[in-house]
Amino acid sequence: MPAEPRTYDVHGANRALPEVRALVSQIVELSGQLPELQDQLRIFEYKMRRPAAGTEDGDKFEGAATVLRRAEDDLAAALNRLHEMGVRLKDARVGLVDFLAHRDGELVELCWKLGEDAVTHWHRIGEGYPGRQSV
Repeated sequence: MPAEPRTYDVHGANRALPEVRALVSQIVELSGQLPELQDQLRIFEYKMRRPAAGTEDGDKFEGAATVLRRAEDDLAAALNRLHEMGVRLKDARVGLVDFLAHRDGELVELCWKLGEDAVTHWHRIGEGYPGRQSV
Protein backbone atom coordinates (compact mmCIF):
# COMPACT_ATOMS: atom_id res chain seq x y z
CA MET A 1 0.00 0.00 0.00
CA PRO A 2 1.55 3.36 -1.01
CA ALA A 3 2.40 5.78 1.76
CA GLU A 4 0.24 8.83 2.24
CA PRO A 5 1.80 11.92 0.64
CA ARG A 6 3.37 14.36 3.04
CA THR A 7 1.22 17.35 3.87
CA TYR A 8 2.19 20.71 5.31
CA ASP A 9 0.46 23.49 7.15
CA VAL A 10 1.46 27.08 6.35
CA HIS A 11 3.85 27.23 9.32
CA GLY A 12 5.53 23.94 8.32
CA ALA A 13 5.86 25.02 4.69
CA ASN A 14 7.46 28.30 5.77
CA ARG A 15 9.82 26.41 8.12
CA ALA A 16 10.92 24.27 5.15
CA LEU A 17 11.24 27.30 2.89
CA PRO A 18 14.97 28.05 3.41
CA GLU A 19 15.91 24.61 2.09
CA VAL A 20 13.21 24.70 -0.59
CA ARG A 21 14.35 28.16 -1.70
CA ALA A 22 17.96 26.96 -2.06
CA LEU A 23 16.91 23.84 -3.98
CA VAL A 24 14.53 25.71 -6.26
CA SER A 25 17.14 28.41 -6.96
CA GLN A 26 19.56 25.69 -7.98
CA ILE A 27 16.93 23.96 -10.14
CA VAL A 28 16.02 27.19 -11.94
CA GLU A 29 19.67 28.02 -12.56
CA LEU A 30 20.64 24.55 -13.75
CA SER A 31 17.52 24.16 -15.89
CA GLY A 32 18.45 27.38 -17.63
CA GLN A 33 22.05 26.28 -18.14
CA LEU A 34 21.40 22.80 -19.53
CA PRO A 35 20.45 23.80 -23.10
CA GLU A 36 23.61 25.91 -23.43
CA LEU A 37 25.78 23.15 -21.97
CA GLN A 38 24.22 20.62 -24.35
CA ASP A 39 24.87 22.95 -27.30
CA GLN A 40 28.50 23.38 -26.24
CA LEU A 41 28.93 19.63 -26.02
CA ARG A 42 27.49 19.15 -29.53
CA ILE A 43 29.81 21.84 -30.91
CA PHE A 44 32.88 20.28 -29.28
CA GLU A 45 31.79 16.83 -30.47
CA TYR A 46 31.50 18.12 -34.03
CA LYS A 47 34.95 19.74 -33.84
CA MET A 48 36.46 16.61 -32.29
CA ARG A 49 35.14 14.40 -35.10
CA ARG A 50 36.58 16.53 -37.92
CA PRO A 51 39.51 14.94 -39.76
CA ALA A 52 41.81 17.79 -38.73
CA ALA A 53 40.88 17.55 -35.03
CA GLY A 54 43.66 17.49 -32.49
CA THR A 55 43.92 16.34 -28.89
CA GLU A 56 42.86 19.80 -27.74
CA ASP A 57 39.47 19.25 -29.41
CA GLY A 58 39.07 15.94 -27.60
CA ASP A 59 40.02 17.57 -24.31
CA LYS A 60 37.46 20.33 -24.83
CA PHE A 61 34.81 17.71 -25.59
CA GLU A 62 35.67 15.73 -22.44
CA GLY A 63 35.61 18.91 -20.35
CA ALA A 64 32.23 19.93 -21.72
CA ALA A 65 30.87 16.42 -21.12
CA THR A 66 32.08 16.55 -17.51
CA VAL A 67 30.47 19.96 -16.91
CA LEU A 68 27.18 18.79 -18.45
CA ARG A 69 27.20 15.54 -16.45
CA ARG A 70 27.87 17.45 -13.21
CA ALA A 71 25.02 19.89 -13.93
CA GLU A 72 22.65 17.01 -14.71
CA ASP A 73 23.68 15.19 -11.51
CA ASP A 74 23.24 18.34 -9.42
CA LEU A 75 19.82 18.95 -10.98
CA ALA A 76 18.75 15.36 -10.32
CA ALA A 77 19.93 15.59 -6.69
CA ALA A 78 17.99 18.82 -6.10
CA LEU A 79 14.85 17.39 -7.72
CA ASN A 80 15.19 14.21 -5.66
CA ARG A 81 15.53 16.18 -2.43
CA LEU A 82 12.38 18.20 -3.24
CA HIS A 83 10.58 14.93 -3.91
CA GLU A 84 11.80 13.49 -0.59
CA MET A 85 10.42 16.57 1.16
CA GLY A 86 7.05 16.07 -0.53
CA VAL A 87 7.35 19.37 -2.37
CA ARG A 88 6.01 19.35 -5.93
CA LEU A 89 7.89 21.29 -8.60
CA LYS A 90 5.36 22.85 -10.98
CA ASP A 91 7.59 25.06 -13.16
CA ALA A 92 11.38 24.80 -13.21
CA ARG A 93 11.74 27.94 -15.33
CA VAL A 94 10.25 30.29 -12.72
CA GLY A 95 10.66 28.22 -9.56
CA LEU A 96 7.03 27.44 -8.81
CA VAL A 97 6.33 24.74 -6.20
CA ASP A 98 3.37 23.38 -4.28
CA PHE A 99 3.11 21.83 -0.82
CA LEU A 100 0.16 19.50 -0.26
CA ALA A 101 -2.02 20.70 2.62
CA HIS A 102 -5.45 20.22 4.16
CA ARG A 103 -7.86 23.13 4.25
CA ASP A 104 -11.30 22.63 5.74
CA GLY A 105 -11.00 18.87 5.21
CA GLU A 106 -10.02 19.22 1.54
CA LEU A 107 -6.62 18.31 0.12
CA VAL A 108 -5.24 21.51 -1.48
CA GLU A 109 -1.86 22.91 -2.46
CA LEU A 110 0.03 25.70 -0.74
CA CYS A 111 1.72 27.62 -3.53
CA TRP A 112 5.11 29.37 -3.48
CA LYS A 113 7.16 30.98 -6.24
CA LEU A 114 10.86 31.80 -6.16
CA GLY A 115 11.27 35.43 -5.10
CA GLU A 116 8.35 35.40 -2.67
CA ASP A 117 9.25 35.92 0.98
CA ALA A 118 6.92 33.28 2.39
CA VAL A 119 4.23 30.74 1.56
CA THR A 120 1.13 32.93 1.58
CA HIS A 121 -1.14 31.41 -1.09
CA TRP A 122 -3.05 28.23 -1.76
CA HIS A 123 -5.20 26.75 -4.53
CA ARG A 124 -7.34 23.71 -5.09
CA ILE A 125 -5.66 20.79 -6.82
CA GLY A 126 -5.90 21.27 -10.55
CA GLU A 127 -6.49 25.03 -10.39
CA GLY A 128 -2.81 25.89 -10.44
CA TYR A 129 -1.22 29.32 -10.22
CA PRO A 130 -4.19 31.23 -11.72
CA GLY A 131 -6.40 29.89 -8.90
CA ARG A 132 -4.17 31.20 -6.10
CA GLN A 133 -5.84 32.68 -3.06
CA SER A 134 -4.34 34.21 0.07
CA VAL A 135 -4.13 31.85 3.03
